[in-house]
Amino acid sequence: MARRQQKRKIVSVRKKRPINIDLVFFGAVAVYICVVCYMGMTSEHIAGYEVTAGILSVNHTYTGLAIRTETLYNAETSGYVSYYARDGERVSGTALVYTIDEKGDINKLIQQNAENVDLTDENFSVILNDVKGYMSSYQNLEFSGVYDFKASLEGSVIDLMNQNMLETLEEAGEDSMFSRIYASGIGILEYYMDGFESATVESLTEEMLDASNYEKQSLKKELIQSGEPVYKLSTSEKWSLIVPLTEEEAAGFQAEERKFMEVEFTRDHTRAWADFSLIYVGSVPCAKLDFNNSMVRFADLRYIEVEFLVKDETGLKIPNTAIVEKEFFLIPKKFLIDEEERKGFLKEVYDENGAPSAEFINMTLYYADEENYYVDPRESDFSTGKEKLPMGTYLVMEESQDRFQVGMSDKLQGVYNINKGYTQFRQINILSQNEEFTLVEEGTSYGLTVYDRIVLNGDAVDEDEVIYQ
Repeated sequence: MARRQQKRKIVSVRKKRPINIDLVFFGAVAVYICVVCYMGMTSEHIAGYEVTAGILSVNHTYTGLAIRTETLYNAETSGYVSYYARDGERVSGTALVYTIDEKGDINKLIQQNAENVDLTDENFSVILNDVKGYMSSYQNLEFSGVYDFKASLEGSVIDLMNQNMLETLEEAGEDSMFSRIYASGIGILEYYMDGFESATVESLTEEMLDASNYEKQSLKKELIQSGEPVYKLSTSEKWSLIVPLTEEEAAGFQAEERKFMEVEFTRDHTRAWADFSLIYVGSVPCAKLDFNNSMVRFADLRYIEVEFLVKDETGLKIPNTAIVEKEFFLIPKKFLIDEEERKGFLKEVYDENGAPSAEFINMTLYYADEENYYVDPRESDFSTGKEKLPMGTYLVMEESQDRFQVGMSDKLQGVYNINKGYTQFRQINILSQNEEFTLVEEGTSYGLTVYDRIVLNGDAVDEDEVIYQ
């Protein structure tokens, strides 16, 4: 009997592909790199800065308005003018200032014979001193002053030649229409006016402090009319310089109780001492510098640049970008419990039956002014994690019925310290500041010390934020 052939059922089984470990690994790495790149492009980089000790160089150069005792003198007659005294010269009643020729004949004669007049050795000495004085104060950054000096020197030469010519012309004294005008007093002669001749400290306005719109008018001219200003005299060596300040600068000088100031005039780098006081011109705080000398050197200037020779502060140097502000609760000093092992306040609490009692809480005192302590609103109890002084909490005074409700606040300036790897606010006391850096006091309570690490860009982080550098 033939063996019955058995049918076999064939079931196809789908084979599982082996996992490609390499592909998974490189895929995970690619995802990680993409996430890191995205975070790097979208998050702000937190840079650190190491606090150093040093001196902050602050620019103490200012431009002030000069107030002098000045008198304008007018021409008594009309005619052609020739000048014989120089700008900036000290004159008296015997000094010939100018002549007026009503017909112009003598003036023409002087001009025609000017080429034949020689300067004396004394004249050359005067001119040489002027040149030496200008060269000693010359600066490349102020080259435009060369043209002013050239015009001044040309005027001096003409005045000296006129004076020599007048001495040689006998006809000048014989013409009744020709007048010699002598100085009306003793003082420093100038041939310009600017409208500030009668100004006083009390009459100043804020607009007068601005030198950008200043103009002065030369009084020298060939033909003058009767009654027109012809020259002026500065008659006193006592003069004042009014220097605009910022509110911070004024407060700093006031805190120093400064009475005197040594300054250096940038024009010729000479130094002088002045009586120092603070005044207000409108709403602008100003330094009032009173001098007893040096007026003659600056009689031709209304706005004078000076440098205050004050000692630069020493302290801890930090970048301005690191400075932030934080709000603090203000607690009156009389509520403080200050004992050997504890420092804090008595907080009013209630039991289950609503009966009040006082609980001592230890608080960190960040700063103190004349009346209050500054405490951190976010300071928490380590055991419970709750804020120690929520807004609205009542404080009580020991052995008294006085109570105080927490809520009054103010801001302090500071930086974020990152010595421990997270941001901690540290209060600063600013000594001085320039455009890039701030100098702060060292050794303040909860402040900074040398070599502390702080956040360079303080506005980019919050307090208690972990910093990865």
